[in-house]
Amino acid sequence: MHNQAQSVPNLKSLLVTLFTQLGLNAQAKNIERSALVDDASYLDAYVLFKKHHVVADLRSIDPETLSHTIYPFLILPEEGEPQIGRRNQHTFEYLGPHNQWQPITLPSDGKVFIINSLPSLNQKRSRFASQFKQQKKWFKPVFLLSLVASLTGLAIPLFTMAVYDRVIGGQAPNILPGIAIGAFLALSIFISSRLLRAKVLASASNKLARDLSAVSFNQLLSMPLMMLSRVGLSNHLARLRNAEKVRGLLSGPSGGGLIDLPFTIVALIAITVLSGWLVLVPLCMLILFYLVMKALNRYTQATSPTISNDYQNSLNELAKNVLELKTAGETEGWYADFIRRCREHCRQQFIYAKRNGLNAAVAHAMGLITALVTVFCGIFLVLNQSISPGALIACGMLIWRITGPAQLAFSSAPKINMINSTVTQFDRFMEVTTEFNQLRLDGPNLNKAPALNFKHVTLRYTAEAEPALSGVTFDVEAGETVAIIGPNGSGKSTLLLTAVGVIDTQAGFVTLDGKNLKQFDPEALRQWAAFSPTHTELLPGSLADNLRLAKPDATDEELCQALYEAGGDALKEVLGGDLHRSLSAQGANMFSVVGSGYISLARALLKKSPLLVMDEPIANRNPFAKKTFIETLTKLKGKTTILFTSHDQELIQHADKVVILDKGSVVYAGPIPNKPAASDENQSMASMETTHNE
Repeated sequence: MHNQAQSVPNLKSLLVTLFTQLGLNAQAKNIERSALVDDASYLDAYVLFKKHHVVADLRSIDPETLSHTIYPFLILPEEGEPQIGRRNQHTFEYLGPHNQWQPITLPSDGKVFIINSLPSLNQKRSRFASQFKQQKKWFKPVFLLSLVASLTGLAIPLFTMAVYDRVIGGQAPNILPGIAIGAFLALSIFISSRLLRAKVLASASNKLARDLSAVSFNQLLSMPLMMLSRVGLSNHLARLRNAEKVRGLLSGPSGGGLIDLPFTIVALIAITVLSGWLVLVPLCMLILFYLVMKALNRYTQATSPTISNDYQNSLNELAKNVLELKTAGETEGWYADFIRRCREHCRQQFIYAKRNGLNAAVAHAMGLITALVTVFCGIFLVLNQSISPGALIACGMLIWRITGPAQLAFSSAPKINMINSTVTQFDRFMEVTTEFNQLRLDGPNLNKAPALNFKHVTLRYTAEAEPALSGVTFDVEAGETVAIIGPNGSGKSTLLLTAVGVIDTQAGFVTLDGKNLKQFDPEALRQWAAFSPTHTELLPGSLADNLRLAKPDATDEELCQALYEAGGDALKEVLGGDLHRSLSAQGANMFSVVGSGYISLARALLKKSPLLVMDEPIANRNPFAKKTFIETLTKLKGKTTILFTSHDQELIQHADKVVILDKGSVVYAGPIPNKPAASDENQSMASMETTHNE
């Protein structure tokens, strides 16, 4: 089996050629300019396909499967060079060195990336249906196994009928062993087919759940930050849990009941053959079953819990703000709110569970009634000698082959409604426009300090709120250091986020070397630019793991140097000089408050990017850390374009230019006044920040 991280020789150039053959020339140029290594991995290729909205599958090389392909495909043999192939009538060709198609014999071992569909602005389809369709190879085995189980499931009723009519009624005990052996073989096949079908369903549902989770997670990562921030954490988690709901239904008893329901036709045919018009009883009861259960399901759904999200949000708030709650020492208000939500959550769940119980009880009762009515009607047929007593007993047993799946399927209606809602939400979620499209494929100059221009930049977070930025206009020359200052809430952090393309402007624009940021590939831009927020959440693992988020291949020496340049050398001492020591042993919450700013800054410096954007570096104003950081600023001057926010006058004095914001607008943008006049300007700036400081 191929390792997803296994590198493939010249895969990058092959992907460029493949995208060109697919007619995606802009995407091909984007891949060519990207930082992707030449010998990329299977996973890198899969991520690129996802990023450019190309639906592709990685499969084993199979001529039968490839004979149905429409687009060129990427052949990755176990031995030999990877190639781009295509189907030509009933033969296969590969793209030769001079871009000429030549006949090829497909290798027997290896993998192939099959292109299923290309990006289209007007294409509208159910993404869930597309993912479900990818499991179609399981459809035929499930159908055949269900059919075999339904046919062999007739063995016991037929065996019982034979015993009553021929062995007992005909006084022929000599035929009993033969009938018993046949029934035993049929029962063995029935059990085996059921077990095998359960295994197939588990495999298919697990793969579907895995694919849905991967697609949902990729969509979350691709959505704009403004859209993500408007939706709570619990909603994001719910999207990822949707896959588990689908898996649970398909692999559980409810899924088996739904699959068995169409095969009740086998039992109905058997009852028709054995008893004629007696089959009308289960048919009528099925119709009645449907009508009653539909009404009951509507009655049950009317009490679906509505406070579940609020209740989950309370738990998320506790996990996120436990330190603040502990340090505040006053938790009664939060506790009272949690108890209120918990009580209402339990009340709604109780009512919903009670009605679900009624639903299941009625379904079970109707199954019993169907069996009783069938036996009662069958008695008259036996008395009229229309059917034999054994046939009546067999029909009574077959009734459970009809009412059992029906009862299970109808009692699972709430789950089915939940899945329908989940599918609708999934499709709606996948229709959300992501940051990646055919118009955002340019890449920055990786080795040159850029010039930035802000032109009438305007942005507000909600329609009701005041603008976070309003008509912001100023220029930053290449290699210039610019300090952005102003009172808290004046829009400084928002401005920095627009500078690195994390937040798109709603009016106006930001240019990088004269090119609108909205033309750049957002992923390539952020991988290149270095951004340091004020605080950052620590991830599980060591200090080295947290730092390497910015540069996965960084050496320990580079990590130590970045920490030193950020003024965070003391963090290494706290850990006894061991960068690989787990942070959880130090108390992650306490450590994050003290050191997250240094870690954030060290990550940014580790990139060694020609664009460095920092939000409140050295916010704690540690004199030793500040001295080291000022040395770092001095060293980078002229080589790197630097934007930073700060309230520290000493740091501000090391900037070439200052931009003062107030209520989202530029109050002043220009050079810092000379030393003789600097004191008055500094006093006015400090006074303004103090007056407006939150």
